[in-house]
Amino acid sequence: MKKILFYLFVGFAQGLAAQITISSPNDRIKAEIFLGNKTYYSVYFDGKPVLEASPISMTIDGKEKGNEPVMMDTKQENINQTLFPVWGSRSEVSDHYNQLQMDFEGGYSIQFRLYDKGVAYRFITNLEGNVVVNDELVSYKFGEEAIAWLSKQRSYETNYTPFDLDSMNELQDKVYLPAMVQVSEKVKVVITEANLLDYPSLFLKRDEGRENQLIGTFEPFALKTRLGGYNNYSYLASEEADFIAKTEGKRSYPWRVMIITDDDHTLADCDLVYQLSEPSRLTETDWIQPGKVAWEWWHGRVVEGQPFIGGINTKTYLYHIDFAAKYGLEYILIDAGWTGKYDLTQINPDVDIEKIIGYADSKGVKVILWCPGHSLHNQMVEALDLFASLGAAGVKADFFGREDQTGIKIYEELAAATGERKLLIDFHGCAKPTGLSRTYPNVINYEAVAGNEWNRLDQDKITVEHKVIVPFIRGIQGPMDFTPGGMRNIQSGHHLRKVLPEVHGTRANESALFVIYNEPLKMMCDAPSVYNREEQYTRFISKIPTTWDETKVLEAKFGEYLVEARRTDTIWYLAGISGTESKEVLLDFNFLDAGTFQYTLLVDGPNAYRVGTDYLWDSGQLTASEHKKILMTQGGGFVMRIEKEGQ
Repeated sequence: MKKILFYLFVGFAQGLAAQITISSPNDRIKAEIFLGNKTYYSVYFDGKPVLEASPISMTIDGKEKGNEPVMMDTKQENINQTLFPVWGSRSEVSDHYNQLQMDFEGGYSIQFRLYDKGVAYRFITNLEGNVVVNDELVSYKFGEEAIAWLSKQRSYETNYTPFDLDSMNELQDKVYLPAMVQVSEKVKVVITEANLLDYPSLFLKRDEGRENQLIGTFEPFALKTRLGGYNNYSYLASEEADFIAKTEGKRSYPWRVMIITDDDHTLADCDLVYQLSEPSRLTETDWIQPGKVAWEWWHGRVVEGQPFIGGINTKTYLYHIDFAAKYGLEYILIDAGWTGKYDLTQINPDVDIEKIIGYADSKGVKVILWCPGHSLHNQMVEALDLFASLGAAGVKADFFGREDQTGIKIYEELAAATGERKLLIDFHGCAKPTGLSRTYPNVINYEAVAGNEWNRLDQDKITVEHKVIVPFIRGIQGPMDFTPGGMRNIQSGHHLRKVLPEVHGTRANESALFVIYNEPLKMMCDAPSVYNREEQYTRFISKIPTTWDETKVLEAKFGEYLVEARRTDTIWYLAGISGTESKEVLLDFNFLDAGTFQYTLLVDGPNAYRVGTDYLWDSGQLTASEHKKILMTQGGGFVMRIEKEGQ
C-alpha cells in the first residue's frame, strides 16, 4: 500500500508543531493538518489550494478540544470495500478512502477521511459519563476569487443564489446546507454534513471580521418549547440554553464534508453522504418498497366526470386508488385533513380509513397517511400502533420546524419506531437528509427542497434554472420529495393557482425529473382526470422506476443542462433537462450490451419553446455502436426507455 501520510515537525516558541498530510486514493486531493496552538486544516486539489488554513475545535464541558493539541498516537488505514444499499442510484457503491485518526491528550480524537470525491472529518470523544457540548468551531476559509451558491432565504425550500465571499454583507446569518463554493474557474466545493445523530444541524454564517470565511452555527439546546410555526403545527424553542448539546461522553460526532471536483458529472452523482453514514440498524429490509404515489393535495383534490365532490372524503380516496391500480402505482397518499391536528386517533368522520385501506388492498395498492410530525412524535406508540393495525404502509410526517439537538432526535426516534412496525416514513417540512436513510432505510424520502408545491405559492420560485441547479447541489444530500408530474407546462406567464397549478418548462422537462431526481417515493402530483386524458403518456411515466441498479452521468454543466442514464434490471432510461438556454446533445449508447435494442423516446416538440405542452413520440431500434442527436429547447428535456429487443 502506498504511503498516505507525511509528518513534518517544526520547532516554535512554545514547543513542537506537527504538520500531517493525507491524500485521496487517486492522489488528486490532499489535506494538511497543522497542530500548533490550535488545530487547522487546509485542502488542495491537484496541488492548488481549495481551502486555506481553517481552525476546528469542540468545546466540551468548558474545555476546547483542538486548542493546544497534544497528539498521543495516530492510525492510518486504506479502506476499499463495496456497500450494498437497500435502495438508491445503484445496487453497489464503491467505498474507497484513506483514513487518518489522531488521538489527543484529553480524551478525544479527530478522524479524517479522503475520498477521490472529497474530504470529511469528525471528532470522537472517549469521556466518562454525560457531557455538555458548549460549541463547535467549524470553519471554511476560501481564496479571494471564490463565488458561493447559497440558500437565498433561511430555508431549505428556496433557490440557490451566487454571492461573492469577499463582499457578501447581505448574506443572512443562517445559511442552510448544502452550499456550493466555486473556488476557481473549474473547481467547485460542496459543503455539507453526514451521519447527523443526536446533535444539532450545522448551518453557516459569515465569520465577522474575516473576508472569505464561513463558520458553523447551531441552534442552541431548547430548554422550553411553545406551539408555533405554520398553523401551530410545530413545537419551537421558547427558552434556549447557552450550549448546543447534552450527550454521552463516548461517541463520534457528525462528519463535516467537502465534496471537491473539477467535473460537474461528480456533483450530479455522488454517494458520499451515504458512504459516511451509519449502516442499517434494521435487520429486515425486504419489506421496504419504493414506488410511485397518487397524491391528491397538489392539484386541489380535483375530481372530474364523477358523481361526487372532490375533497377530504372517502370517495375521493377510492377514486385515487382506482387511478393508481389502473397505472400500476404502488401507493396513494392521504394528505392533511383526514385526522385531528393534535390527536391522530381522532379521524375525520368523512374519511373511512378502514374502508379505504381495505379497498386499496383489494386493488394491490398501499396507503400512506399524512400527519404533523410533532403530533406523531407526541403520540408515537399509540398512533403508529393504530396505523399499523389499520394496514397503512407508512406515514408522511410534516412541519417539524426545528433543528436543535432534540429536534434531530425526533427524526431518529420516528425512523426507529416506524421501522420497528414495518412502516415507511416520508419526512416533509423537515431538515435535510444526512444519511439517516442508510441507518433506517424505511426513511424513504425527505423534502428539504423547493419543489413543485411552490408552484401553488410562488410564481417565480420553481423556474427552469432552479430545476437544473437542484441536482448539482441539493441532490448531493440524498433523496428529495420534489413531487414532479405537473401537466400544465408553461414557458411564460405563470399564474398562481391552488387548483390545477401550472409548472415552468416543457412537458418533456417535467417528465425527465422522474428519472433524474432521486426520489424513491415519487409523487405523481397531478389529477387522475388530467392524466387519463393522456393515457399513453401516463402509462409511459408510470413505468419509470424510482430506484436504480446503475447510474451514469452522460453530460453535465452546472445550472445549464444534465443528461443521465439509469438502469433497473435490464431496462435503461435516459433523460435530460436544460435550463434557460436550449441544448443539443449527441447520445452515445456504448454502455449497452451487444445486440439490438428497442427504444421509445419522449422529446420536446418543435413548438415547445413557447408552448410547453408540445412534445413528440419516437421509437425504433438501436445498438451500442450508434449515436442519436436530440435537441432540448430552453426549459426542455427528453426521456428515453431502452430495452433488449424481444424482452
